[in-house]
Amino acid sequence: MQLKELYDRRNELGDSLVKTIYFGGGTPSVLKSDAIKEFIGRVEECYTMSPDVEITLEANPDDLTKEKIRELKESGVNRLSVGIQSFREQDLVFMNRSHNAGQSDYAVKSAQDNGFENITIDLIYAIPGLDIHAWKENLRLAGELNVPHISAYCLTIEEKTVFGKKFASGKFPEIDTYVAEEQFECLVETLPFYGINQYEVSNFSKEGYESKHNTSYWNGESYLGIGPSAHSYGEGKRSWNISNNTVYMNGISKGCRSFEEEVLDDRTIYNEYVMTSLRTVKGLSSEWISRRFGISFEKENEERLSQWMSEGKMKKNGDTFALTTKGFLWADRISSDLFVI
Repeated sequence: MQLKELYDRRNELGDSLVKTIYFGGGTPSVLKSDAIKEFIGRVEECYTMSPDVEITLEANPDDLTKEKIRELKESGVNRLSVGIQSFREQDLVFMNRSHNAGQSDYAVKSAQDNGFENITIDLIYAIPGLDIHAWKENLRLAGELNVPHISAYCLTIEEKTVFGKKFASGKFPEIDTYVAEEQFECLVETLPFYGINQYEVSNFSKEGYESKHNTSYWNGESYLGIGPSAHSYGEGKRSWNISNNTVYMNGISKGCRSFEEEVLDDRTIYNEYVMTSLRTVKGLSSEWISRRFGISFEKENEERLSQWMSEGKMKKNGDTFALTTKGFLWADRISSDLFVI
């Protein structure tokens, strides 16, 4: 059905050059390599592909057998996103992960041996029981894998997840804010020793290996989401497919996609730019805001900007405002403070 949806929506991006394809959400690594190859081929039929298109697939370490890695390489995938989370067995058990630390190490090294140079791994910090010494060891092991990209996220408790239910019943400890801040600062200070530098609050890479997919999203570029629950954006509109698989498939088979759509007003576009740009090391351009919205970002927020800069959480360089390492810990609060209400 996804192939049919892709073909049916082949005109939505116009003449845009496809720079990234991302197989993510759920467990796309269970897809057969022939299905992945067919999907990539259909994208080539419908759109003009960039010569250096980035094709990423998310995978769990235990899915990446030698045979699977070879198949993915042959399918056209050229970037792997491996959900390692942690190199400590007790952390993986705590997070109910199906793989072990040995499988993480094996998966990455096997992918490298089979020609995958562009690999990103995910790590989680502020896990209960993970102290600063154990976190430093996690970072050392990650750095020594010599991958060009690392995404690191603070453990969060979502209401409807297993963790959320445990937390509500008192079976899950609160996230220690001090530990989270300490481990984030350690992350930012440590990865540059391996040539991996921060370019967004949760993303770090070697030069030239920044995620093209994520960067295009932060830059407000158009994208097309295919499949149940997939989101799309373009021409000031955001849409998302229905999440119910049966309803989704019935709609696509009849040529009538089931989706919802939101037309973004200037206030929403402004606030989303503030939020996404302040999450990047590059920061926010007040000159762009002036051109796009006809207002002075600095004059409108003079008192608030002065406060955040005096506290060492924000810095200014020309017409650009960016968060400091300390400020990244307050990214959501600072962004919302600068929103147009």
